[in-house]
Amino acid sequence: MEDDLNRPALSISTAFDYNIPIEEQIPAIAAAGFSHVSLGAKEDHSGYLTAPGREHLRNLLRQNELEIDTLHAPCCMDLPDSAERLIAVARAAAELNIPVVVVHAGPFAIEASEQENLLRVVLQTGQSLETVSRETGTIFAVENVLPGPATELAQASVSHLDPACFGFCYDSSHDQIDGPNPFDLLGSFSRRLFAVHLSDRIAAYVDHVLPGEGFIDWAGLTQALRQADYDHPLLFEVAVTHSSAKEMEPFLELAYRRACQVHQLLAAAIP
Repeated sequence: MEDDLNRPALSISTAFDYNIPIEEQIPAIAAAGFSHVSLGAKEDHSGYLTAPGREHLRNLLRQNELEIDTLHAPCCMDLPDSAERLIAVARAAAELNIPVVVVHAGPFAIEASEQENLLRVVLQTGQSLETVSRETGTIFAVENVLPGPATELAQASVSHLDPACFGFCYDSSHDQIDGPNPFDLLGSFSRRLFAVHLSDRIAAYVDHVLPGEGFIDWAGLTQALRQADYDHPLLFEVAVTHSSAKEMEPFLELAYRRACQVHQLLAAAIP
């Protein structure tokens, strides 16, 4: 394993294959070279919402010298029980020293006519979450989804909510739907960008693949990341589903190599 001083802060989501138990994923992620792991949205996969599950995770992380950089919330902010569920998620995250909870503002796709009412509900939920955010130090990062009204809802939510408690999570596969698109979204929340979900896109419904397997311009993306002053772990939310490697170990080894290449591009980007 690389010396910690020279080791890039690279993370991968457990969503790469939920069919593989967390007990198998964590050692394999560490063996591939990643310094961090992100817990995917299926909370029953990692068990973090229960005290025994959190203790099990702590032991796995300690044994494999991994840290958790983010956790993907299992629900959006527009549901009747969103505040209650997300408060529980934030408290669990704090117990595991997870600094950022990624959340969707609302559905993946909405009509423009729904935006105003949804924003009202999302802001009510967000205001309910500010107390737990201040108590625990957990930041909620709202993720872009389908370009258009749904992502505009995410942007408006972040703009209206307390910057001490809420920031932005940039998902490259979502941003590049019907692309290639410019990376303007990354400039929208400079200094409030607390997480990234990096992956490539091949075509409609063929996304979250390994960098280099789709059409995304990674030099351009990393340049935009550099200009946004992003300084958190590079999280790769990639999956075996459409990627070239299907088995866990070859997939993780290739994912780490590609992640290192993206990190090198970011390091070389002009400030």
